[in-house]
Amino acid sequence: MVLVRKTKPSAVIDAEAMDDVDRCEEERDLAWQVNAGSTGSLARVATDIGARYLFVSTDFVFDGTKGGYREQDVPRPVNHFGETKLAGEHAVLAATADHLVARPGLLYGWDDTYLNFATWVLSSARDGTPIDVATDWIASPTFADSLAAGVLELLKVPDGGVYHLAGADGMSRYDFAVRLVKAFGLDPETVRPVRAAELHLKAPRPANASLSSAKAKRHRIAVLPVDEGIAAMKEQRSLDSFVPPAGFKSGVSG
Repeated sequence: MVLVRKTKPSAVIDAEAMDDVDRCEEERDLAWQVNAGSTGSLARVATDIGARYLFVSTDFVFDGTKGGYREQDVPRPVNHFGETKLAGEHAVLAATADHLVARPGLLYGWDDTYLNFATWVLSSARDGTPIDVATDWIASPTFADSLAAGVLELLKVPDGGVYHLAGADGMSRYDFAVRLVKAFGLDPETVRPVRAAELHLKAPRPANASLSSAKAKRHRIAVLPVDEGIAAMKEQRSLDSFVPPAGFKSGVSG
């Protein structure tokens, strides 16, 4: 916050989060401070210096009972992570109506410091390690590079508020995982279909948190669909060059 006051940027993009969903259930106070308290404080600082603030939130603010969520749908989180991110959204928009909230879906892409769902699936399949992936968790896979480009475009939109910036394809994590391994020429048999309840995770997850990004599309902002996002990953680098980071959060837990 001191740095923001000192440098006085024209815009602040807040993509930081405590996003280990199960850890948020266990360390509730810390999750609240990171995802809501610090977010609100930084948003108010941005307001003070006349900067526009964009908060990257999550599809987990919804309960997952219907999918295809639009911005006007009422959020009802089913876990503490979702509750803290929703509180962060409220704090951002309370600072000024000009600030922005962007909600992506299931994020994926290359990252050498943090294992996301896609790199967990691909590195496991490459190594021949079977993984259990839920068939009854549905999301809108969101290519991180495309999201980043969309965020920069969203900052140019005059109207503040909430915008969904997610891939257009709603699908189960299992279906997405199979698409990934097939696209990279790996054995889809390493991806084993299971029901979410069989994973015995601490925090509940929304069953269908897929998002509609029609509002952003009206401003000609869109995230790449899944097949194009996977193709972009293949063009960026070889899977052989990817080394899973040590001390990672398992891709299954988000």
